[in-house]
Amino acid sequence: MELYPEPQIRVGIMEQIEFCTNDYFIHTVVKKYLAPSVLALAGTTITIVANSLMVGNWIGAEALAAINLLNPVYFLFATFGALINVGASTCAAGCIGRKKEDRAAGYATLALVLSIVIPLVVSVFGLVFFSWVSQLLGTPEQLSQLVCEYGRILMAGGVTIVFMYYPFNFAKIDGRPNLGTYMFGLMFVLDLLFGILFLRILHMGISGMALAFVLSTLIGDLAGLWMLLIPKKRMVRLGKIQDGVKMFVSLVETGSSMALNNVCNIFKMLLLNYLIGAMLGGVGLTVFAVVGTINSFSNSLISGVAQTITPLIGVFYGEKDNISIERVIAIAKRMGCRLMFLMTFFLCVVSPWLGNLFGIGQGEEQRMLIPALCLFAFSFVPGVLNHIYIFHYFTTEKIFLANILTFLRGFGVLALAAKICQWATLGNAIWFSFAVAEIMTLGILYLISYCMEQKNANLSHLTLLDRLYEDRERYLAFSVENDITQAAETSQKVSQFCESWKIDPKLQMSLALSVEELLVLIFEHCFAKGTENYVDIRIVKTDTGVLLRMRNDGTLFDPLEYYRKMCKKADGEEELMMSDSLGIQMLESCAEEILYTNTFGFNHLLVTL
Repeated sequence: MELYPEPQIRVGIMEQIEFCTNDYFIHTVVKKYLAPSVLALAGTTITIVANSLMVGNWIGAEALAAINLLNPVYFLFATFGALINVGASTCAAGCIGRKKEDRAAGYATLALVLSIVIPLVVSVFGLVFFSWVSQLLGTPEQLSQLVCEYGRILMAGGVTIVFMYYPFNFAKIDGRPNLGTYMFGLMFVLDLLFGILFLRILHMGISGMALAFVLSTLIGDLAGLWMLLIPKKRMVRLGKIQDGVKMFVSLVETGSSMALNNVCNIFKMLLLNYLIGAMLGGVGLTVFAVVGTINSFSNSLISGVAQTITPLIGVFYGEKDNISIERVIAIAKRMGCRLMFLMTFFLCVVSPWLGNLFGIGQGEEQRMLIPALCLFAFSFVPGVLNHIYIFHYFTTEKIFLANILTFLRGFGVLALAAKICQWATLGNAIWFSFAVAEIMTLGILYLISYCMEQKNANLSHLTLLDRLYEDRERYLAFSVENDITQAAETSQKVSQFCESWKIDPKLQMSLALSVEELLVLIFEHCFAKGTENYVDIRIVKTDTGVLLRMRNDGTLFDPLEYYRKMCKKADGEEELMMSDSLGIQMLESCAEEILYTNTFGFNHLLVTL
């Protein structure tokens, strides 16, 4: 049974030669990153869910509504966190793909500084003018005291919200996606313990819940930063900031879609609080507090799927590897839709009992909550598709399109649908506005993509990548199973490719022999015997020479560094030639540049000939 189907790829004029590639490497990378990314982001919102559960059951429904009113403050700091760190980490990933590690280090340093300075300035301003902030949130008189107690502490701890994005995003580039899971898991446990201490033992009320959240987030941030800086060998290091203004502008442009998403959440919460309060009264606001909490949790799952692909696409885009990008998106769509379909089904099934968890298990709130959750759940599947394409667009420098889609799904279409419900006095239908916004945005995405494809026939469907790049640059890409006989066949295929593009005979011999010898070394040192593994190979014929890229998911191993060490131990050239290293010797002598990296914790070898 084939676990990884091998689609045939024909290359340029070489229609007589077939090269096979499969999704083994892409599947391995995505699976390695998907669960930690989803769990990590879910961890942030599980903390919010836990806060809502503790407040609803131990303080009351009014306190639950007060916390919901303060969600825009949380999203304000989350906006800066996403803008700075998603933007910087994405730019850094692209720099790594272009082999500009010093530039990537500069982005890491810039993000660290901004993640501390900007939220501190915002916190000072917010605390000085908090009474004005409370009015802007539309706080009813009966909730003003609760909002003030919780909000001032939340505002003072804004830097902890912004900073948690730093280790989470840069750890993914460093090949350690589990770091975010550990960090946010620690936050959740500490928040729960502090919440019990401050609410049940010290009876500090809603201010105790705010203090528990800030303290747990602060400790989690410090732990995440410490774990990020532990390894001596890291893909992303702190370094000198060069062209700071230019880097800042690039960072803002790249992170603008994520930041805009949080800005839209701020205005969405303000608008829906107003409309739901006007249409459904205090009962509606209490139900919206529960729906908003579930919305935060579902968005964490959806964003977790989408953010999984961001560093991968960033590196592949830097390498101009469009085929890998399209495969990453296809896998993310399959996994994301399955996950969110299960989430939709689960929420509809448990909706009759969910209110009990939040302390509203009976009365009018419970009767309104069941249809609200079921209608809201229909937004999950189209939502994950929108997120995947939005993250793809801003990573591949189609930032304007990403921002348009972000605004439409996050506020524009949702606000229009909710306002129509108010005009038509369709009270409970307002909960379906979330699904309408996602579905209509997805339709607009298809329409925009179709129009762009009509204007430029070279663009691929929906991903909008240049399909002719590989043909124009004359490339081939294929996967090789860890079998010695496969290595020999690979050498023959590479020779055929070189002959078809009239590559210099000496360079052709060097490339064909070295690929075979490198594969043998990789099979021997990267993979355990008896396991099924693959090496992905990509060769590009450029106007000035040839590019060779080899990558695999085995034990970290640089075959050319190993060869150099063996050279030092060898007695002479004859011994080296007898040990099947003639091709590697030729490769070393004619290569302009040889780069080995362990991007994402996997082996990447790039040779420029």
